[in-house]
Amino acid sequence: MKQESREELLLRIDQLENRLAESEQLIEAIKAGEVDAFAFNTNAVPEIYTLQTGDYAYRLLIEEFGEGAVNLSEDGLIVYTNSYFSELLELNYEHVIGRFIVDFIEPLSVPHFKSLFEKALTGKSKGEINLQVGGKLIPVYISLTSLQPKLATVGMIITDQTAVKEHEAIVNRYQKDLEDKNTELAQSNLELDSFSYVASHDLQEPLRKIQTFCQRILETSSGEFSATTKDYFDRIINASRRMQHMINSLLDYSRMNSADIKKVPTNLNEVLKEVFSNQLDEDRNWDIEIQMEQLPTLPAVADQMKQLFSNLISNAIKYRKSATTLTIRIAAKKEGDFWKITVADNGIGFEPQYADKIFELFQRLHSRFEYEGTGIGLAICKKIVQNHGGCIKGQSDPEQGATFEIYLPVNNS
Repeated sequence: MKQESREELLLRIDQLENRLAESEQLIEAIKAGEVDAFAFNTNAVPEIYTLQTGDYAYRLLIEEFGEGAVNLSEDGLIVYTNSYFSELLELNYEHVIGRFIVDFIEPLSVPHFKSLFEKALTGKSKGEINLQVGGKLIPVYISLTSLQPKLATVGMIITDQTAVKEHEAIVNRYQKDLEDKNTELAQSNLELDSFSYVASHDLQEPLRKIQTFCQRILETSSGEFSATTKDYFDRIINASRRMQHMINSLLDYSRMNSADIKKVPTNLNEVLKEVFSNQLDEDRNWDIEIQMEQLPTLPAVADQMKQLFSNLISNAIKYRKSATTLTIRIAAKKEGDFWKITVADNGIGFEPQYADKIFELFQRLHSRFEYEGTGIGLAICKKIVQNHGGCIKGQSDPEQGATFEIYLPVNNS
């Protein structure tokens, strides 16, 4: 340890005596009530905290504050500001002090600020205004408080709202886009309703007449037509029937309005039993194996559930593999607040990237010449499930069959 010289020791003693004298003066001032202070213990060592120290800490806090802090005279003159406010105005401290606050406020915001300031002279007020810095505006939120009677001034805290306003603008844009889309959707629904009326009255009647008169011509002219001519008539009848089927499918789709449906407890086992009975009556010539687990009873529209499963079963039969037993598996599993109902087959399947696209209107992934259909069946399935507060997903790989997962709420009255 270094040994201090006599001169160094005397200097240290002199410094300690000065510090002791200052401490004694502070203690005497505290005793006399000239300085406010309080004492507390730290590790059993008493410490004295004066308001002079607190004032310094307060000033340091205001300077480091992440918001603007301004002290205004009763006529709006800036008598104090922290560095944050100066930086917000992009000005040096000396160019802010001594200026009137309205010099930095957008003219359109001045009347509102004056109203807030007038109210703050005798109390408190809060509001939003715009500061003006050069050619740009800065939206801010201000909080004003009278400092009377201690000081004849008004304190003002300023919070920059730029980021908040940007976020609000983004939200407003999204809301506007959503409103526009809802308007477009409403217009589309109106057009679809108009189409439904036209389809019901102006399209179906001509198709029925085409079928009827072609049938009558064939029946009354038996033996008079060549095989080629008869084939032409058969093609006309089949084409008109396909058109009629597409119109009926579109009408079914347009009628699927969730606001109009009334759900009642529906036993899906009974629904599937009826669907399979109808489908197997139509497809007696095919080897079909049904594997079905016990299904739940849940709030639903029975007719829509029949159409949902009928469309899925029809798809499985339509896209089966030739010379192979078609296997259709139906299972149910409760997952949280939903029933997950799986309908799977071992048919030709489809490419995984089309798993979402297949639920859109008029989407057909396979040749329309090889497989008949309208491309509406799965779109109807999606709309039915959505009407019941659920969702439907499809997954598959080519030649690996298709699996459809239906999620329906346990309680959805």
